[in-house]
Amino acid sequence: MEFVCVNPSLLKISLSKEVYTIDVVYKCFYWYSGKYSVTINEGLSTIEIDLELGEGIQKVDGLIKRLKIDLIDFKTRDIVSKETVNIRELLVAKAFAHGDEFDESPPGEIADTPTNC
Repeated sequence: MEFVCVNPSLLKISLSKEVYTIDVVYKCFYWYSGKYSVTINEGLSTIEIDLELGEGIQKVDGLIKRLKIDLIDFKTRDIVSKETVNIRELLVAKAFAHGDEFDESPPGEIADTPTNC
């Protein structure tokens, strides 16, 4: 992760594609597009972001700190989403299942014991 303040109104950011996916970068920088002009370029091994700052919007040091926090946040959300995809699919399938075999009770009683012990 590299931050270069080219001039008072332009911050260049370089992120490794080994660490951040393009999806994570777009999700993170979407929230900055209301206050800043954001340009994202995907290279072979890096993702380059140009963030054009408006006059007097925010000090660069504070902005860099906020960007680091937000990138970690969206990276963590991406990890959790990937790790829980199977659970979410099962919950959705169960929620929309009608006459599901999971709703049937097993035959017999809980106190049943095998007779061939």
